Formats: sequence, structure tokens, C-alpha cells
Amino acid sequence: MLAYVLRKLLYMPLILMGVIVITFILFFLVTSPEALARHRVGEKASQQQVLEWMAVNGYIEWTDAGRAKREAELERTEDEFDKELGKSFDDGVDYKRTSSLILFGRYIRDIARFDYGMDRRDRPVTRVLYEGMWASLALTLPAFLIAELLGVFFGLIAAMYRQTKIDHVLVISAILIASINNIALYMYGQKFLAAEWNYFPVSGYGDGFNAVRYLMLPILLYVFISYGDQLRFNRIVMLDETNQDYVRTARAKGLNENSVLFKHVLRNTLIPLITRWVVAIPTLYLGALVLESFFGIPGLGYLTVDAIANSDVNIVRATVVLGSITFMLANLLSDVLYAVADPRVKLS
Repeated sequence: MLAYVLRKLLYMPLILMGVIVITFILFFLVTSPEALARHRVGEKASQQQVLEWMAVNGYIEWTDAGRAKREAELERTEDEFDKELGKSFDDGVDYKRTSSLILFGRYIRDIARFDYGMDRRDRPVTRVLYEGMWASLALTLPAFLIAELLGVFFGLIAAMYRQTKIDHVLVISAILIASINNIALYMYGQKFLAAEWNYFPVSGYGDGFNAVRYLMLPILLYVFISYGDQLRFNRIVMLDETNQDYVRTARAKGLNENSVLFKHVLRNTLIPLITRWVVAIPTLYLGALVLESFFGIPGLGYLTVDAIANSDVNIVRATVVLGSITFMLANLLSDVLYAVADPRVKLS
């Protein structure tokens, strides 16, 4: 197993390099530096302001003539500022564009240093992501664990009492809940449970344990929405296992139904369950995008939506790279857990 893990770890930098190349092409070559600069400094900004932004972010380098003209511009007062002079910088005379190769080298260097630049509010992206990650995990981790535990429990109950009224009630309730529109449920939950009945805060977030009161309603809604898919998936997986030969053998030996389901069936359903759990891991740090937006939780999901809406490329670029790293580590973890859960799985 150790050799397999080491080999997978050695493959990861190659995969990550492919992701980095794709993101570099999308964010540095497809989108022009001028367009990014105009978005950041404003459409009405002068050519000098655009070039200043590009110089600070490494897209261009001033020549001696351009540096002298820039210093002369900065010495002028606002009343004296001549817009035509502000547009007089010439490409190739006053500044030189940085080559794509140099930009790519700087991009890899910054990623290796976990330096993703500044966001649109001039905050370090690394600090913004670090702070947002904890808010996302505070929401998604307990919600995910509660939803999965309830899904496994009710899945086992449905399998134990299959083709009975209990099974029918569980399946019908799961279908009904899965049919409800998520956005509508968020709106009704926020309107009635929070705004009108005052059981929970309408939106917001707090520090430390004060955040719990703001997270209770989003977690409750997450668990409720997840119930339908969780129960149906777990019920199908567990019913499939109950028809296996080893289950019939266990029953023939006189084991009661609880022992058969909780000791034998549950253990053998771990492979599909682990697959489902591990696939969800990369989404935990991003949080629930819509939930965070609805309830004003400053997690990575909310930050990502805000960054996409406002073309904050540094935030988007960082979440893409971090998401790919998390996904690769989650795949490796799933392989290891397969071998731990089922001795028949050999990693070589």
C-alpha cells in the first residue's frame, strides 16, 4: 500500500501542472491584461491608471522613457492633469509587455508560495480563503455528518422493514422531499422560521460560538434537503447487499436481523458509501454555494460566487487550484479506505 500511495503522490504534481497550464491560458492569455485592468480600475480610468495597474501586477515593465513620463504625470496636480497626456503612453516606447513565458514562471512561483495576489478589495487572497474556509467547514462539516448518519440509519431501517408500511412511508417521504425546489425551501425557511417566527437569525455570521445560532437554520435545511437522495441511495445499496449469499448464510445460522444488517450488510456497503463520501469531500471546503449566499455566511462558496460575479480572477484562480488539489487527495483517500474497509481490495 505504501508503494501505491507514494506512486499516486508522485503523479499528483503532473496532474496539477496540467490544471495550472489550463488556468494560466484561461486567465492570462484568453483574457487580455487590458480588460482585467479596465475592470479593476474602472472603464473611465485613464490610460496611465490602466498601465499602472498592469505594471504593479507584472504584465508590463516601464522603459526609461516611460518611467520619466510617468514621474512627470504624477507630479501634476488634478487641475493640471491633461487627459490627452494621460493617454500618450506608447507600447514599445514607454513600456514593454512581459512575455507569456515569464508570466507563467511567476504564476508557478506564486502558487508554490501560496501567493495568489490581492482580491478586488486589495486583501491578500490567501488570507481571504483561509478565513472563508473555516466558515464553510463550520457549515458543511456538521451538516454533512448529520445528513450521512441519518441517511445510513434510515436506509438500514428501510432495508430491515422492506415492503412494509415503514418502508413505504420512508420512501414516499424521501420522494416528496426530493421533489421540493431547494431555492423555494430556503426562501420559506428564511421567511417563516427566521423572519416571522424568530426561531433563528435571518442571516449573518458571528465569531466563535456565536456563529452557532447563525448556522443552525442553514444546517437544518441542508440535512432536510439531503434526506431524500441519501435515503434512496442507501436503501438501494443495502437492499442489493441483503440479496447476497453471505446474508442468506448468516440468517441460516440463526443470526437475528439486527446482527445481519448492522454487522454484515453495513460493513459490505462501505465501498459505495466511501465513494459517495469521498466525492463530497472537495465540496466541503467550498461550502454550500446557495446556502451561504442566502444566509450571508462569509464562506468560500459565498466568496466564489461573489468573485465570479465581479470578475475577481485571483479568487477564482485560487479556488480552482485548491479544488484540484483537494480532489486528488480525496481520490487517494478513497483508495486507501477501500483497502481498509475490504481486505479483498489490494493496492499495488
